[in-house]
Amino acid sequence: MWYDNEITQGILKKKYLHDGEKSYADLVNRVASIYSDDIKDKVKEAMLNADLSPAGRTLYGIGYKDKKRLTISNCYIEQNVEDDLESISKLDYNVSRIGSMGGGVGFCVDNIRPKGAIINNSARISDGVAFVMRKINNTGQNVGQWSRNLALMCGINCSHPDIYEFLHIKENDEKLASMNISIKFTDEFMQAVVDDKPYELHFKVKSTGEEFHKTIMAREFFKEFCEVNRDYGDPGCIFIDKVRKHNLVCGYNDYVIDISNPCAEYFANDGNSCLLQSINLYNIVEDKFTDNAHINYDKLKYLVRLSVDMMNQTQDYGYSMQPLDKNRKNIDDWRSIGLGVFALADMFIAMKVKYGSDESIKLVSDIFDVINMTALDESAELAKKYGTYGKYDWNNQKKSPIIKALLLSDEGKKVYNKIKENGLRNSSLISVAPTGTISLFMGKFSGGVEPLFRVGYDRTTHSGEDKNFVFRVFAHSVDDLLKLNNLPNTLTNEEIKKKFPWVVESQDITPIDRIRVQSVMQDYVDNAISSTINLPEGTSAEKIFDIYVNAWKQGLKGITVFVDNCKRGNILGVNKKEPEFKYDSITPISRRGVKEIGGATYRLRTACVDKMYLTVNKTDDGDIFEVFANPSAGCTSNITTITRLVSMALRSGIKVEEIIKELSAMKCPACQALIRKGEKDIELSCGNAIAKALKLAYNTKETHSKVVEVDNVKEDDTSGLYECPECHHKTLKLEAKCAVCSYCGYSKCN
Repeated sequence: MWYDNEITQGILKKKYLHDGEKSYADLVNRVASIYSDDIKDKVKEAMLNADLSPAGRTLYGIGYKDKKRLTISNCYIEQNVEDDLESISKLDYNVSRIGSMGGGVGFCVDNIRPKGAIINNSARISDGVAFVMRKINNTGQNVGQWSRNLALMCGINCSHPDIYEFLHIKENDEKLASMNISIKFTDEFMQAVVDDKPYELHFKVKSTGEEFHKTIMAREFFKEFCEVNRDYGDPGCIFIDKVRKHNLVCGYNDYVIDISNPCAEYFANDGNSCLLQSINLYNIVEDKFTDNAHINYDKLKYLVRLSVDMMNQTQDYGYSMQPLDKNRKNIDDWRSIGLGVFALADMFIAMKVKYGSDESIKLVSDIFDVINMTALDESAELAKKYGTYGKYDWNNQKKSPIIKALLLSDEGKKVYNKIKENGLRNSSLISVAPTGTISLFMGKFSGGVEPLFRVGYDRTTHSGEDKNFVFRVFAHSVDDLLKLNNLPNTLTNEEIKKKFPWVVESQDITPIDRIRVQSVMQDYVDNAISSTINLPEGTSAEKIFDIYVNAWKQGLKGITVFVDNCKRGNILGVNKKEPEFKYDSITPISRRGVKEIGGATYRLRTACVDKMYLTVNKTDDGDIFEVFANPSAGCTSNITTITRLVSMALRSGIKVEEIIKELSAMKCPACQALIRKGEKDIELSCGNAIAKALKLAYNTKETHSKVVEVDNVKEDDTSGLYECPECHHKTLKLEAKCAVCSYCGYSKCN
């Protein structure tokens, strides 16, 4: 079965199994037990087939009702804290309560008076938003579960006078390193950026009447924002006007959106919480990898309806498990859920469609149109059966652009009329999360709507010095593609991409195409999409500026960029590290299993060897791998010993220049005597001859295409990956707010 693989089993045992449970089937039976009889077996079948999965918080929390203080909701939205100690203390308590039960929290500091403002206590002047941020961050560090910091998101409006301090706060305060932060940019601000016009920062302190005004050049600030973003992966960028105008409840005056959850796929009002669940898009493709590949839309509709029903029943089950009274009241009033997807990139590969192409844009539009319309239809069906969410009002509901868009098609008109007649069970339906751990857990699929980060990577077993071996691990779709075509799993990523040109990695997709995919998807997503554009090391702030401005123009609610090897790696505690040097610690790369490589052979002369044939071999990456000699005379055992030691040094990672330097250091008196007598083409020693052959090969740009099978992870296959702090394999992918290890399933979203 698909769940018998090592990665799934590792995550299962570490994160989701309860005491007494031993298998994935045990987990499925426990989760399915809470649902009504009419869908219980459907839930089991869908989960056993990896067609869908509730989020990790739900998978673990179900079954602990009345047993442990846990929530089964993933994320919570807290108040836009008011400018007084009572409000700040209340926020601090709520964060503590939510965090102790496993939830992440988003909050805002828009209302906190700026730094330097007058306050009526012994401090005299305010420390600004930094005070609140430090206080909440300390709480998050103290109450996080399983020895992990609580996931937090702090936002600030672009008009706040402390915006510069907020921008640079992570550079100056390491204690805030684990808190995600975002600036909420309005359309007015972004237009000023585009037009290169001034923008006014302003704040009025309610308790004292003190006012702050400062005019800045919007474009200059935004350039500075992009520079910091390049270096730290923070602050994030939220286009708050788009968020507030494009959702299902934008017609309700009492529903105010100020911030998102820590991963930025869910925006909501104070006290709201969200259940998440995702559908596996790879499993809705029929006739995979053929010219007849197509989407089974009937299956997609079935899974959407089942998921919406599941999440509503899950919400009822977890009602009493909510941390705060206002969380339960929010369920009564709004009943927010978040249906998402994973394996979008795998789906494209199965369809033979290149991520970012015009064809992929059309496919995304068709699929998410069906998801949106089916989810709305099912929510209306459930409203007819169980009643609408508490605050539902048709006159407010019909103002939503998502509801209005239903009138553009005949099928949509039917859904529109059903909503008008029955109402909706939920005020939020579609929310696309990153699904980092879940997508790995369900069978090595791509996360959320992200492209493949890497087609595959090398993984080394560690079962003993003489038994270690390397094998390739691929994304689910790539693995199936290779098996279908009877291709070996020794192919490199580049060889696979060359043979199957629709298979691409994130580095192959332009930022503009990433934005196009997310933009068309956003039209059908009533909440938000978590998406990260990975950029190579050395990306300029100017390029990041263009990406963000284009994202705003395309109507995105927000997007994250992450530059490889930026300082964010240090923030997450997983920065690339050179191995610590110890004597007696380096094991050379083994030659066992290496295929013959076409290398260059050099004929050289020394005093004792008239014809010394030296062959220098390279890896397929052009690195010198070994050297061996076939001398016609002289002390063959000594020469062979030297070349064997040189080859071992090369395979141990010693720089070629250093080896050449050492070999060239000694001169042979016999060779020198012949040179003095006028002999030509005589090297200064046998060591010098070997050094010369290495130097000639080293300066040749020729590379070889054959694969070298070695007993370690290839650096080229793990480029852009980091060492996991838990399993210490170089298989950790960073995506701005989160880090996920594809080896052991470790994840960290703070």
